[in-house]
Amino acid sequence: MPSEKELLDRIRHLEEQNSALQDKLDMIYAILAPDYEEDFGEDAEPRDNLVQIDALNSKKKPD
Repeated sequence: MPSEKELLDRIRHLEEQNSALQDKLDMIYAILAPDYEEDFGEDAEPRDNLVQIDALNSKKKPD
């Protein structure tokens, strides 16, 4: 069983790794975020990017 000191060292190491990974995620977001943000202006309506899929209606035969 690890000692308290070993566990605290492991926690410190994991926190450092977490910080480094968070920094990388922030850099990725900074690169990708402009692609996903939309400029709606004052009069523009935001678009709904969700699509409703109805499996039952898609299998109906046309009349």
